Amino acid sequence: MNVLALDVGGTTIKGGLVNEKLKIKEKFIEDTPKKESSFLSLIENIHDRFSHETEQVSLGMPGFVDNDNHIFKYGTNMQFSIDFKKLELIKDKKIYLENDGNLAAYSEYLLHFKNDYKNLIMLTFGTGIGGGIIHNSQIFKGSGNAGEIGRILINENSYLEDVISAKAWTKKCKELLEQNQNTQLSKIFSEEKVGSLLFDNSINLEDHEKLVRDEIIVQTSLALVSLFELFDNEIFVIGGSMTKNPYNFIPLIDEYISKNFDFPNRSFPIIKLSKAREDSGLLGAALLALNSE
Repeated sequence: MNVLALDVGGTTIKGGLVNEKLKIKEKFIEDTPKKESSFLSLIENIHDRFSHETEQVSLGMPGFVDNDNHIFKYGTNMQFSIDFKKLELIKDKKIYLENDGNLAAYSEYLLHFKNDYKNLIMLTFGTGIGGGIIHNSQIFKGSGNAGEIGRILINENSYLEDVISAKAWTKKCKELLEQNQNTQLSKIFSEEKVGSLLFDNSINLEDHEKLVRDEIIVQTSLALVSLFELFDNEIFVIGGSMTKNPYNFIPLIDEYISKNFDFPNRSFPIIKLSKAREDSGLLGAALLALNSE
C-alpha cells in the first residue's frame, strides 16, 4: 500500500509517494497556494497524478487542525482555513490530517528514538517554527493543538518564530548584506542565499555579524531551556528546511547552554539533528495513515 504524503509549509509543499516500508518512491515540491480554492485544486491535481497508486492521502499542516472534521483552521504562515471535505477525492479515498510539527516529531520518535527515550521535543526551523512534543511515548496535543512552540511570546509584539526561524536567519543575512557587501559572510550569502551561514564557523564573521548570530543562539537556547523546565524531556530534535545546511547551529547552542546554565543533579537533554532531515514531516504523514489502518 502506498500513501500520498504531503508536508505542507508556509512557502512550499513537499510531497511524495511512500510505501509500507517507508521508502519514498517519488518526491515533488510545489509552491503553497494562498487561498482555500487554489489549495484544494492543487491537492486534486496532485492526487490525479498518483490516484492509481494509492488509496490514502495524508497531510501535515502548518497550524491548527481539526482532525475529526477534516478542517485546517489557521496557521501563522497560512492564514486561511481549508475544509478538506470539499475535495472530490474524499468520496473514495481516505484523508488524514495532523499538525506538521506533530508528524515530524512522531516520525523521528518512532523510527529513531523510541528505544532510548520516552519524552522528546522537536523543533522544525523553516518559514516559521513548528513544534512537536512526545510525552510518555505519545504525541502531547492538549485539547487538540498543543505544541505550537513558535508561538511563544518573547515580548508584547513578537513571537519566538519571528526572531529565530530559518526565515528570520535569512532576513538577518540580507540586512547584513545591505550594510556591507564586502564581508566574507555577505559575499558567500549573496551566492548561496542560506541564512544558516551565520552558524558556519569556517566563516570569519565581523563583530556586528557575531552579535546577530549570538542573539539568535541566545534566544534559541533560552527557548530550549524553558521547554526543558516545563516538560522535563530527554532529547531535543532539530529539523526543518535548515537541515540542508545546519553548519554549527547545534554545537553553538550546546556551547552557550553549557557555559551559562547549571542543572544540579539533572542532565540537560541531548540535542540531535533530525535523522530524516527535511523528510521527517513527509514520513510522519505516511506513518499517520499507515498506523491508522
